[in-house]
Amino acid sequence: MTKSWNIAVAGEVFVDHIFTDFDHVPLPGEEVFAEQYHREAGGGTVNTACALARLGHHSSIFGVFGKDEEAWLRSRLSSFGVHAEHSCSSELPNALTISMSTTVDRSFLSYAGANRILEEFVVSPETIAALSMAQHIHFAMPLEVGVARVLLPSLRNAGCTLSIDPGWRKDWFLNTDNLDVLRMVDLFLPNESEAQLLTGHKTPEQMLRAFAALGLEHTVIKLGSRGAVALQHDRLYTMEPPNVQVVDTTGAGDAFDAGFIDAWLCGADLEEQLRRACICGSLSTRARGALTALPFREEILDDVLEKSIF
Repeated sequence: MTKSWNIAVAGEVFVDHIFTDFDHVPLPGEEVFAEQYHREAGGGTVNTACALARLGHHSSIFGVFGKDEEAWLRSRLSSFGVHAEHSCSSELPNALTISMSTTVDRSFLSYAGANRILEEFVVSPETIAALSMAQHIHFAMPLEVGVARVLLPSLRNAGCTLSIDPGWRKDWFLNTDNLDVLRMVDLFLPNESEAQLLTGHKTPEQMLRAFAALGLEHTVIKLGSRGAVALQHDRLYTMEPPNVQVVDTTGAGDAFDAGFIDAWLCGADLEEQLRRACICGSLSTRARGALTALPFREEILDDVLEKSIF
């Protein structure tokens, strides 16, 4: 089958309203003024698709836009070279997140909006046919097991490789039925807290060995500022991120996902996959918001070792 694009990213699409430069999150009945405000397209779907496009991939986004924000979102995605012709629109308001970020912590208040019909959208015959035209599909959403059993075998039969980063959904990770979802994909990219919820273990190595015992051998655990870790053929691989002047860590995990998928599709070995993913995630933190500082391929090339595979 001739593929129309090499990577599709399916999942939730948000408009982020980001408030920064204030002392503390307001208490009940209190008003606090932020010095800085930024409006941006957001969510793991947007962040990963834009990061992949910056790395030179023909990436296409599959999500649901509320008509109130659809024109602006499509324009913003287009500015990164992300294709959105197969996303759909809804009469529901677009999903949004209020992000309140101080120097020590962040708080979020989100509204699901049009994302409420996302599962219905991804299992439609039209969407499955369009997704099948991708070489690789990344799910930036918590696929429920019933949806996965309809969707993922069809995509595999079409020759697609698959990855998933469900994002922080505590109930999803605590439901052991969803291990079947993870067994149906090629790459699973949780963070440390999510991996702990699934396995009940405390150290990354214990978590990875538990995943391997569950049949999830292609798992990479993101450790934030400590980098990432993976297990292959009973050998533990760890990677620390490069030194970067961090401004905002929003979306760094999504940029990591893009860097890892890019290296994996290029045929790099696991150590190189981790290295390039850590570089991509770290460089994304150089400016406010998740999208502004996403690195171009040339920036990644400048940071990897000579033995890297490109």
